[in-house]
Amino acid sequence: MTPSLWDYPFEELWYPDLLAWIVLLNAAYLLLVSVWRRAYNWGPPVPAYKQVLFSLGLWTVYLSEGTPIHLISETYLFSVHMFQHTLLTMIMPPLILLGTPDWTLRPLLRLRPVRGVLRALVHPVPALLLFNLIYSLWHMPVAYQAILLYHWFHAVQHAILVATAMLMWWPVCSPTPELPRLSEPGQMVYLFLAGLAQIAAFAVITFSDVVLYPFYEEAPRIFGLDAMADQQLAGVIMHLSGGIIFILAWVVIFFRWATREERRVLPRPDETGRAAV
Repeated sequence: MTPSLWDYPFEELWYPDLLAWIVLLNAAYLLLVSVWRRAYNWGPPVPAYKQVLFSLGLWTVYLSEGTPIHLISETYLFSVHMFQHTLLTMIMPPLILLGTPDWTLRPLLRLRPVRGVLRALVHPVPALLLFNLIYSLWHMPVAYQAILLYHWFHAVQHAILVATAMLMWWPVCSPTPELPRLSEPGQMVYLFLAGLAQIAAFAVITFSDVVLYPFYEEAPRIFGLDAMADQQLAGVIMHLSGGIIFILAWVVIFFRWATREERRVLPRPDETGRAAV
């Protein structure tokens, strides 16, 4: 980091109030899935890997919003802002969903109006279209300039992006059978389409021959990046980070599906240990 960054007070670089909230939320989650679950018989045990995933999701929020990443994204570099959005929309939502026990959502899903609204929103078509439409609209120059000038509006943007990203990831990472995931082949097609849907926003930002956002054009320069190079790097981060995450998820889903299909078609051994014909 450049020395000028360290001129900021500690609380503006590391947000100790957010750190305290993340610690409290993580502790509450771990108590929920262990001590409180057993005490009130709320549901079956939660595997350790799910607890790790949920905790990583919470700490991804802190990495995005409570470290110098946040300050740099709001003050200096558009590219770091795109990295922040990657953390909030491509990494945190699947971790949180995969780490959420189904029994924590069941009381809410018993409410018919809630279940009906969620069923409509997490359907693959509206979930994918809603996220990408809102994501693209937020990156229009007028909207983006507004969020950089008004901090409260920036918080609203992040909340909406996170909410729609949760919907977008639901068909792949649903934690509950009431609103189930797609089949593995369906998930692979869905992830492929999700990657394609981001190309338009990436292309406009990366290949524009002008700086799209006056705020970043006028921002102090750090790390040797001028405004145009920063904008091009932002577009690359937007496209590559999402693409890599979708590809990794696609590969995991493919091998999980292939392994299950292989086990399904293999002959089962009979009681003598020989393969049954």
